[in-house]
Amino acid sequence: MRVIIGLEIHCQLATESKLFCKDSTLPAEPNTNVCPICLGFPGYKPKVNKKAIDYGIMVALALNCKINKSMFFSRKSYFYPDMPKNYQITQYEIPLAIDGFLEVGDSKIRIKRIHLEEDPGKLVHVGGDITSAKYVLVDYNRAGVPLLEIVTEPDFTSPKQVREFLEKLSSILEHLGVYDSSREASLRVDANISLEGGERIEIKNISGFADVEKALSYEIVRQKGLLRMNVKVERETRHYDAERKITKSLRKKEYEEDYGYIFDPDLPKIEITDSWIEQIKEKMPELPDERVKRFVKVYSLPEIQARVLIYTDKYLADFFEECCKIYENPLEVSKWIITYLLKSLNWHHMSIRQSSIKPKEFVELLELIDNGIITERYAKELIKEYVDTGISPKKIVEKKLIRLDDFQLEKIVEEVIRENSEAVEDFKRGETKAIEFLIGRVLIKTNKQADPKRIREILLKKI
Repeated sequence: MRVIIGLEIHCQLATESKLFCKDSTLPAEPNTNVCPICLGFPGYKPKVNKKAIDYGIMVALALNCKINKSMFFSRKSYFYPDMPKNYQITQYEIPLAIDGFLEVGDSKIRIKRIHLEEDPGKLVHVGGDITSAKYVLVDYNRAGVPLLEIVTEPDFTSPKQVREFLEKLSSILEHLGVYDSSREASLRVDANISLEGGERIEIKNISGFADVEKALSYEIVRQKGLLRMNVKVERETRHYDAERKITKSLRKKEYEEDYGYIFDPDLPKIEITDSWIEQIKEKMPELPDERVKRFVKVYSLPEIQARVLIYTDKYLADFFEECCKIYENPLEVSKWIITYLLKSLNWHHMSIRQSSIKPKEFVELLELIDNGIITERYAKELIKEYVDTGISPKKIVEKKLIRLDDFQLEKIVEEVIRENSEAVEDFKRGETKAIEFLIGRVLIKTNKQADPKRIREILLKKI
């Protein structure tokens, strides 16, 4: 049974001020970044933030869209406590851009439309979630923050494909500099899903790409179960409960005509000229696919490594390039970032931006290995402490390193042989694994700072 999925992606644009007023978009105490315009006071007129339109045009170009030369804003009327005016200023009849696409693997996902709108406020559910909270608080700081909504055609056939698309889209948006992925709810997804021939279900406001994949996977199982029991799937809006990993019904689905769109009389039509578009094109930064090709060509990286660096996090790729300016072996830098640094960052649930890791200090680690001051085995442990504490590798080594000459190492090896006579006898009987055990005991006594190859040589000589 074919799965049909389409997405509505809401991206908070990283402008300094809101879409129709001068209030800051930065995090602040609740209900402090507000004014009569974004609170909808009578008589106060909105003014369009040109930077938001610039960002929208940039995204439209990156997603291969046709930009409408004339556009306007409409009022979308609905009545929720997070909507101070009881309508949202958005685009409906003529959006900013249409008919684009983004290639993901061997598939081309069509972009139906891209439009600008203002974000509603934020509801804070106290003592539960959206369906079980004891009461709800409203923070209007977010009301009026510029949103770019990217609507796809229903071209996705699996939750995994959706996640790959979102990861690529997020990387493009980061490279364009139009959004800040570290901000709460900076990218939210409404996912529409149906099984072929069945009604469409909308899952609202999912944050996190892993949660989008899980919500869609659950919904496929739920809908298939209903159909097996000959129960009709009704069109509705559902909420994803991330803790229980299930979707729950919120309300019957509204239709577009329910919103009563009207042209906003306080805002003019906006003409987007060819020269305006050309100015944006000239400022367009390097996009992820282009950057992958450059990493392969300039740094001689395997394509898979280049993709991991770039698509995991734009700032991780920036970090890699900064390291390469001061260390002449890009392959080694890439290996240590992908295999060890990224693993430690993930363990701490942080990105490179959230950590205190610096390119110069990270390169210190590689130079300590090159100069024979520490072994690779010890460096793998040291990098964990570096991520955890932010203390530079050189300082950690100065504080902890026990410098061992061959005489000292031989004494430790002799001690291990005396303490582990059974393992020694096992090795003499041909059990080769016993030598690995003995090497491990020596490494423990040397705080993993001795060279395993040298330990093996001394053990074989002494046994």
